[in-house]
Amino acid sequence: MAGNDFDADDAVDSIALIGRVLADRYRIAEVVSAGANTIIANAFDIDGNQPVTFKIVRPELAGSEEFRRDFRKQTELATALSHPNIAQVLDWGDVDIDGESALFWVVEYLSGGSLRDLFDRGRLLEPSQALVVGLEACRALDAAHQRGIAHTEVTPSKLVFGEDRRVRIVDFGIAELIGRSAWDEPATIATHVARYASPEQALRVDVGPKTDVYSLALSLLEAVTGSVPFSADSTVATLAARVGKLMPVSADLGSLAAVLERAGRPEADDRFSAAEFGRGLVAAAETLPRPEPIPIVAAELFDTSEMRRPTDPTGGIARPALIQSVAGDSEGGSDRDSQAGEPTPDDALTTLSDVADPSMGSVRAAVPSEFERSVSVAEAASPAQQPMPTAATEQMPITQFEAGSVTANLYDDDRPKRRVGAIITLSLFLLVGLAAVAIAAFFLLRTKSYEVPELSGVDEAVALNEIADNNWLVVTEAERSDEEPDAGQVIRTFPTAGAVLEEGEEFRIYVSEGSLFRVLPELSELSSTDAQARLEAIQLTSFADAEVFDETRAIGTVLAWRVVGDAAMVAGGEVLPGTSIALTTSKGPAPRVVPNVVGLTLEDAQVVAASVQLSVVAGEDVFSNDVPVGVIVSQDAAADSELPRDGSFAVVRSKGLDLVALPELDGLSFTDAQTALIDAGFTIGSLLGTTDGTFESISISAEPVGDLYRRDTAVDLIFL
Repeated sequence: MAGNDFDADDAVDSIALIGRVLADRYRIAEVVSAGANTIIANAFDIDGNQPVTFKIVRPELAGSEEFRRDFRKQTELATALSHPNIAQVLDWGDVDIDGESALFWVVEYLSGGSLRDLFDRGRLLEPSQALVVGLEACRALDAAHQRGIAHTEVTPSKLVFGEDRRVRIVDFGIAELIGRSAWDEPATIATHVARYASPEQALRVDVGPKTDVYSLALSLLEAVTGSVPFSADSTVATLAARVGKLMPVSADLGSLAAVLERAGRPEADDRFSAAEFGRGLVAAAETLPRPEPIPIVAAELFDTSEMRRPTDPTGGIARPALIQSVAGDSEGGSDRDSQAGEPTPDDALTTLSDVADPSMGSVRAAVPSEFERSVSVAEAASPAQQPMPTAATEQMPITQFEAGSVTANLYDDDRPKRRVGAIITLSLFLLVGLAAVAIAAFFLLRTKSYEVPELSGVDEAVALNEIADNNWLVVTEAERSDEEPDAGQVIRTFPTAGAVLEEGEEFRIYVSEGSLFRVLPELSELSSTDAQARLEAIQLTSFADAEVFDETRAIGTVLAWRVVGDAAMVAGGEVLPGTSIALTTSKGPAPRVVPNVVGLTLEDAQVVAASVQLSVVAGEDVFSNDVPVGVIVSQDAAADSELPRDGSFAVVRSKGLDLVALPELDGLSFTDAQTALIDAGFTIGSLLGTTDGTFESISISAEPVGDLYRRDTAVDLIFL
């Protein structure tokens, strides 16, 4: 299985599992992987007396009832998959871990390591070895696909070897369930998954069985070349790079190259099915040399001592049947392993003759004739006659689909040749007759014909108008094009220019719908509204990520932007439609703190305000008995409050003392004198004499200052 690659952050809870018995029967021996969603451990099944692989779904993922329902459904389906090349699910259910409920499933223990383990140790496969691995994987995929189950996460880590060097695919159904939520946001997809994802997964459409075929093709290509096409610096770029692109396969791979190219077509409809992939591999085997044994990374069986129940009377733990069988133990293996070589109705492929025979010079030599296959099937009825190869000597068998199954007749070059001469003779007579009929029909039913014009690069409407009078059956198909011509222009035609078509014949025009990818425009310095409109025009989305003060850009101006999931992407880069862009916009200049200018002259106040990029305006002046003339009495913006840069506030200045002149009162009556004083700004003090008399004199309560007195000065009136 995979190496011990769990993160340090997971070490505490993972290591704490070692030695514990979970689900009342599985003693954890070692943790081999601890990721964000799952923990994978080697364990010993105390009840079953065998090593197993114990897999835990972390509680934080398994907390949803919907997830638990889907998990039950997927594990039930996976458990029902019984196939030599599918890791058997042995058990599943709920388990309590330190008070938290988690989900688990148990699969057969496979000690031969994964294909990823082989890569990590610097080992690659020869094309013939990769072909063997591919055939075993196709068997598994075809069996699952016939039951409506797609894996959707076929990676080298999921292709695991037993000690018998036979490939098993692990985690059918469950891998898709665990990784399902991540595909809602492609940027969160794990890199090791994105490397083997199909174009339809990148586009999040029509994921199904042929997705597995594409991923397997990538895995096999890496097994031979050591590299994965379309890998980029980020998950998003990796996914985008494969959309609409043919898988680059070197001709150096010989006959395997064409098979991998077909399995790796960007359009799912153009790919093999798993069964067809297997047929293609069998056909390719003809020209490849006999494969050497697969260099599996065989792990030592983890120590199972002292793992039995204390009450177990048998003493030490016996080696599992699987290990016994592989090691050539005289004791029989388990039912599953003792029958591994027998053809069953459920098998999509059946093991063929032993390729370890040194007399066989090629892979194709291991593919028997129909007669040999029938003998093998007949002999398979006696398991005792089927030798179990050991890990040290076994050569991986070449396989093909069993005759009579839905995937039968993969390769057969021994077809009967009887009656060939008669058939040829009859065919000649038929051809002569047909030719005569055709000649007669040509002259009797002759129609008009037209030469196909050159339409590449022409607008669709112009092209259709040019051929309108030819009476062809015109079929127009849209096709993505990363190159010229632009959208709406003809890419090519079928037949091509120069061909001659008669009236009524089909003429196909392929019109560009433009590139699948969208070129990122430069958004900086645009208003947020303009940036959003420009992105929407090319089917990209945007949102306000942050707002910051900026002294030079107006409010709403885009200061910076980034591609969600790929911050390194810059203008001119290519992204998929629907990609989200985060915008950082300006809030305008930072606000200014209002200074305190009370007590200053207007001129001094303006200097102080200008120092913080504010301005002062003079309001209406007021009299003040306390503030000198021209000095600011108050301001309408409080000191230490904030105003936008270049804002202004008003101030009120003093007009000084409010003085009024004493009016002429001689000869006035009491009432008229009182009125005259009040109107002039005085108040009435004391009254002396009679109100019926005439004014005699006055008494000012304050010290007189010339003829002017402060407003509201009290005046005493004397009347005779």
